[in-house]
Amino acid sequence: MGTSEDKRLDTVQTGFNVIDALTDGSAKANDASVKEAIVAIKEQNYKQRKIVPSKINSNSKTKPYKIKLAAGDKRSQGMYLLLEPKEVKYTSKGITAPPNRTYQIQVAVEVMYNNKRCRGKRTFNIPKGTSITKAVESIIPKKSNMIEALKTKGTLKIEKITKVESKPDGDLDYCFEKYINKLKAQGRKPNTLRVYGLNYRNYISIAIGSKKPSEVTEDDVQAIITDAKNAAKANNTIAGIKRILKPLLEQNDRVLNWKKIGMPKVETGNRKYNKPVEVTAKIVEALINYQHKKANGVFRFLLTGRRVNEVLYLEHEQINYEKGTYTILSKYAKTNRNFTFKLTPALITAIKAQDTKSGRIFRIESRQMLEHFKNAMRSIGIYDMVLHDIRSMVAQTALDAGADIYEVSKMLSHQKVSTTEASYAEGGANQAIKAQQKFEQTLLIQDDIIDLDVLEQTKANTTRLKEMYPKASNEVIAYAIDVLEGRKLK
Repeated sequence: MGTSEDKRLDTVQTGFNVIDALTDGSAKANDASVKEAIVAIKEQNYKQRKIVPSKINSNSKTKPYKIKLAAGDKRSQGMYLLLEPKEVKYTSKGITAPPNRTYQIQVAVEVMYNNKRCRGKRTFNIPKGTSITKAVESIIPKKSNMIEALKTKGTLKIEKITKVESKPDGDLDYCFEKYINKLKAQGRKPNTLRVYGLNYRNYISIAIGSKKPSEVTEDDVQAIITDAKNAAKANNTIAGIKRILKPLLEQNDRVLNWKKIGMPKVETGNRKYNKPVEVTAKIVEALINYQHKKANGVFRFLLTGRRVNEVLYLEHEQINYEKGTYTILSKYAKTNRNFTFKLTPALITAIKAQDTKSGRIFRIESRQMLEHFKNAMRSIGIYDMVLHDIRSMVAQTALDAGADIYEVSKMLSHQKVSTTEASYAEGGANQAIKAQQKFEQTLLIQDDIIDLDVLEQTKANTTRLKEMYPKASNEVIAYAIDVLEGRKLK
């Protein structure tokens, strides 16, 4: 038996002797003989592993330095920048300056768990070129998650089952499914989830779905954006790629420098409906005579100013025939509030015509409705409208016919009248002349001067529309007159 093997066996025997002595109580951990034996065991282990004791637990080159933001900004509390001493720099305003490389930020949190103080740390990678302020903003949600985890479990350790999941399913497609399920649990609107899923599959998944979040780069995203631009996609559609990818990546500890990615400018202005009355009448006639039971029912509701999503997810349970009302639930309304509206005979007929008795009234999807709308508009030679323009048409026509801006705002379920004004009300000279005309009209009425043109307006409109559309039924003519004169909208 060799010399090294003899020494190894001696070390093992010494260890057994120490354990026996501590177990039977004949020795204590602070006895000199026990300490000497433990030192001998450590030294022998160092030699066997060829490790120099002085180098064990040697300090890393980087050290944590407290992050400083602008004066009074406390968002970086508990956050430290890992730097070499020579890299520590500050801006003229005293803000911590990031190094010219990919860097790390360490986050330390502390909470009380079961009446005990618990601490935890995590380190996050930050891309080169990201400012300290942006990095801190992206980490704040993660810090909140750390605090919540400590309060709940008392530790930041991840269970082994999480690791098992991440190995085979750690690509972006898998992460997106988890992300969508999380949004669903948070109560996000079904239409939002549908649009997210559609955009992800069409633009993101086919390009980088098989990559892990940590492997996604700014160049990858730029390539997706460029392909969408080359395919002549709308700017708002392209901007939706960022709305999906940014939170998805950041929830998986990947922060990109979005300033490096060329994003198109999104027009924030509202689409204005400015077609003449004659064209509006043709559109209304085409919609209420459209020969598809489900689509026709949806069109009837849209002609009362409802949003497409509100109608598609309207359920029988929200119809109150006794009170003659229907309710749009907050989870489908854009403003996150319940809204109740009056049922008209036309709407009741549209509901009764469906084959459904419970749940969703109109079992048809938005993409199908878009195709039906295009077909209806194509039949009258109109090619520049989208489905949402029906809502704008109804609102603008009502205002032009003299409906009060406050009433139209209520019809559209806007939370503020200013929203309706910004979208539909005219400005400057046009509004001024209309106000002057109403003032003069009021004076004429007070002087008992009757304007026959005003009194006969409804009759004249009916005659005019009958001449223009001799094949239109009386119901269609009456409905068009109600819309044009604002009675259907009040």
